[in-house]
Amino acid sequence: MFRRFLAVALCVAPAVFGADKSILELQRDVAALQEQVRGLQKSLDDKLADLAQKQADQARAAAEQTGRSLASMGDRLQKSLQDRQDQEGKNSIAMAGMAARLQGVSSDVASIKDSLADLNTALAKLATQIADLGNAVKTMQTPVAPPSGQATPDPNAPQISASDLIASAERDRSGGSLDLALQEYRDFLKWYPNDAQAPEAQYRTGWIQYSLKHWDDAAGSFDQVVQNYPESNRIAESLFYKGKSLVELGRWPEANDAFKLLRQRFPGSPLAKESAGIRPPAGKK
Repeated sequence: MFRRFLAVALCVAPAVFGADKSILELQRDVAALQEQVRGLQKSLDDKLADLAQKQADQARAAAEQTGRSLASMGDRLQKSLQDRQDQEGKNSIAMAGMAARLQGVSSDVASIKDSLADLNTALAKLATQIADLGNAVKTMQTPVAPPSGQATPDPNAPQISASDLIASAERDRSGGSLDLALQEYRDFLKWYPNDAQAPEAQYRTGWIQYSLKHWDDAAGSFDQVVQNYPESNRIAESLFYKGKSLVELGRWPEANDAFKLLRQRFPGSPLAKESAGIRPPAGKK
């Protein structure tokens, strides 16, 4: 039995040993192939790493270049903005100085105008006083009529001279007695319509009516200054306040005509410039 087993083993052993050898060779081939694959993998990993590093370096270089370009552009923009702000600041200072000078000139012109108006008023008062003196002299030189032929005195004749009446009206106006002053100005215009101070009396009449918000009367009085006394130094003021009175009355087309005439005749007047900014009330054209 043992012998048969031994014989079988001896027969089988070469075949088994031959198979083991083939397996070992196959294992060596597989090991070699695995080593080649690892080498290829390592080479591929190295190349990919190099490529990634190059791309990263290129991207970083591009980002740095872009950053420098943006920084340079930002500096130029900042400098341009700063230069513009500096120039605007200089322009603002120059404009402020010019505005101050213009304001000073405007104030000087207004002061001169007021002084001229006061001078004209004083001259008109002096002319009135001279006229009163002349009338008094004429009265003194007129022969006295006999009592039997004496005419009946006119009850409507003024009992006060032109200079005294205008002075009284001015005092009452300055003191706030506008109604009394208004009546005195009206009496002056009634009794002394050709006096040198008649234009001023007519203007003061309109001014009091305007102050009392008697718009219709004020518009008429200011228009009388323009129509009856074209040489008066109150024409510009009369046109302006006539227009404003008409605005208050809702008569915008007539007011606009007054303002247009003001700007045509007195284009440099502050009142003309102010009238250009006056607009009709809402809903009225």
